[in-house]
Amino acid sequence: MIRSAALVCTLLVAAATAQTTATVPNLPSAQNVDRPFPGGIGRYQQWFSAASLQAFLPEPMRLQQIEFFAGSSLTANAALIDCEILLAHGLGSGLTGTFDTNYASPPVVVAPRQNRQLNAGAPGAVVMTIPFTTLFTWDRQRPLLLEIRVHGNSLGNQPFQYNFRGATTALGLTSRVYQAGSPGATSGLTQQGVGMVARFTARPGAVVDFGAGCVGGGGVAPRNVVVQVPSPGIVWQHQLTQAASQEICLWVIGDDRTQVDGVPLPLDFTQLLGYPPSGCLLRTNILSSGFYITVGGGPGQGFASFDWQLPGVSSYVGFSFFTQWFVLDPLSPNGVLTATQGVHSIVAPIGG
Repeated sequence: MIRSAALVCTLLVAAATAQTTATVPNLPSAQNVDRPFPGGIGRYQQWFSAASLQAFLPEPMRLQQIEFFAGSSLTANAALIDCEILLAHGLGSGLTGTFDTNYASPPVVVAPRQNRQLNAGAPGAVVMTIPFTTLFTWDRQRPLLLEIRVHGNSLGNQPFQYNFRGATTALGLTSRVYQAGSPGATSGLTQQGVGMVARFTARPGAVVDFGAGCVGGGGVAPRNVVVQVPSPGIVWQHQLTQAASQEICLWVIGDDRTQVDGVPLPLDFTQLLGYPPSGCLLRTNILSSGFYITVGGGPGQGFASFDWQLPGVSSYVGFSFFTQWFVLDPLSPNGVLTATQGVHSIVAPIGG
């Protein structure tokens, strides 16, 4: 059933959500760990299980800050740490000793290289806070991979004594790999169940892909691109790329990716319309839709876009949209059409 865009806006009734924090690994008692910041120059990765984060974050969210805590004894040393922070999704299998093989998604530099203050602190006190200049969207499905590249410190770039609150027996919750001497080291020592306790601050609102599209002419699947996280009052931009050129395309939006009129999703789109199966799946119910024409120079080079002015009220912050595109494509393997992956968009607070 297809409804108007105006009606979609009247259905957005979720309440605004405050910032959320996740302290991981969350253990009844903590141990002391002394890497990476006190170790002088080096490269460090820490893996956090998806389950440990899921206990705090109820949906995909954007991570915007990280904090670290002093260990169980007074840490009198303080230093400036020349470092950069990266985040990526991690592998379900955990860490290997080869740094660059541990990414499950391209790493994002969330805090570029600069001097950052590591404070002295009483046991359990926050001793380092790093706000992110680029937010990282955690998809709530995969583990999280934290990378810290230490380029130097104000103590002559040498190791020094300092204890962080951490874990040494948190098997299945966290693990780390570390190598001293170079922020660009290729490999290091892996330790299972060992790592710092970190407190992440997460901001509501996210854009996350789900499902897969189906291949069209040129051997590529079209892509559904949601340009920015939706928030009240913005012009929300949607794009279709890698599609058939000069063809009709359909954009759909819904609020349920599990079923349509009681029938479980996904569903073969052409079968739903009473035609033979195409192998291209509908991944959301349909509350609203729009037809467009692609432009471009050949198979897999088609493009379409449109903008949607979102209402400037906060009553729908936290609400989930699911979008998808379908494209007529006589050069596709089924000879009829192709479809994009789905995109799950969660509305952010006013201001993004």
